Amino acid sequence: MAIVTVNLFFDKRTSKDGEGIVKWLVSFNGKQRLFTTGIKVNDDEWAFLKKHRRGVPGQVKNDYRRRLWNMFYGHFFEEEHSGKEVVSYLSRAKSIISKLGDDFSFELFAYEISIFGQERKPVEDRKDKNDVVAALKLKAAAMTDQGRIGNATSYLSTAASIVRFLGSFTLTQRREYLNFIAPKGKTISAEELVMKFEHLTPGLLMSYEKWMLKNGKAGKRKKGKTSPASLTTVGIYGRHIRSVYNDAIESGIVNRDLYPFTKNRYIIPAGNNFKKALTKAEVMQIMAYPCEKGMEQRSRDLWVFSYLCNGMNINDICRLKWQDIQSDKLTFVRQKTMRSRRSKQTHIKVTLFPETVAIIERWAEKDRRPRKHIFPFLENDMAPLRERIIISQVIKITNQYMRAIAKQLEIQSDVTTYSARHSFATILLQSEAPLAFISQSLGHTSISTTESYLGSFDDEKTKKYLTALF
Repeated sequence: MAIVTVNLFFDKRTSKDGEGIVKWLVSFNGKQRLFTTGIKVNDDEWAFLKKHRRGVPGQVKNDYRRRLWNMFYGHFFEEEHSGKEVVSYLSRAKSIISKLGDDFSFELFAYEISIFGQERKPVEDRKDKNDVVAALKLKAAAMTDQGRIGNATSYLSTAASIVRFLGSFTLTQRREYLNFIAPKGKTISAEELVMKFEHLTPGLLMSYEKWMLKNGKAGKRKKGKTSPASLTTVGIYGRHIRSVYNDAIESGIVNRDLYPFTKNRYIIPAGNNFKKALTKAEVMQIMAYPCEKGMEQRSRDLWVFSYLCNGMNINDICRLKWQDIQSDKLTFVRQKTMRSRRSKQTHIKVTLFPETVAIIERWAEKDRRPRKHIFPFLENDMAPLRERIIISQVIKITNQYMRAIAKQLEIQSDVTTYSARHSFATILLQSEAPLAFISQSLGHTSISTTESYLGSFDDEKTKKYLTALF
């Protein structure tokens, strides 16, 4: 078991007048990462904290310093007169590390620390229904409750992006886009501005897209230099905004006639579809690779299982149960579509080859009762958040070993669990399998969705097709 430690760190790299930011310094697997608490202190205050980290002597009468010590090492009231007592910054970091246990990763720690202690109010109790940023955060909270941590994080990133976008507005833009005029003599921050759903006009959305392509990627530090976001990111954020807009229409918050996401108004951009598929020769190299027993072999086996089982993703592989196997067939429903389509669920049928049967026999659980999982990752009645953490770790470890294997085989493509699915689809297409068959095998309900998965044809196949011209 890897050991994870956390300490406080005084970061003065962007300090002014002797001030710095107190951060968590987390060490894991020989690597260290800093996470900000957002609390600024000066040199003297940090020296006091460092000297008395085991306790404050009774002779220290300075109330501010005693409170400062409690903020980082003891417990304190989050807001004066609020009556709410919270644990120290160091204690909350240690509790998260303890909670994650063997599933610890820097990414999961960052997410857990960002939502620590948050209370979520029911929708009907909120007064900010007509607020795009609030709606994105609320949807993220709902997804967190469902264990959909990746999606929740993406919605929170969209909300943060819009806040930064609002912060870039001039007074003229505030008036034009938000119909906002600040009271005389009062400065209004971006966090205080409200983007309502009726503000989302085609002009505002186009302005947001242009801003994203120039400044959409935030700097590493609070006031660091921004950089352009990719068109793919713009598309993802745009779809999140459209999703909460649709929710707002259904809730009667905004008039359907104002809907901006139409062909003649604003079209959400689609990202570049870079080739993610491997060639058949590269896949054969991976299948023949002499793995070392242990995590390397498990990672390669999971990748091959995904490739041979209709490009099944790791989430679905982890959830397979013995009842899903009948003779030489395996039937499953994609978790992704299970959430989005309550009716008319697509049952995907997979033919089991000797190679996939061997992988099952190598890694399967001994308990083969129908409702038991095939692979030893999840348990019945496991909390959604715990499931998500485990699946994320399986994906992360598999990708690490697969990239190392690809490097040994001198494969230039980025070999991840995602590439197994794309390789399945593209190699079938290059073998002249009907597009409808590929679409059905992937569990798609639309041929256009399948087309987005397909990589380009290799040079030899291109030459073969072009001979038909002569």
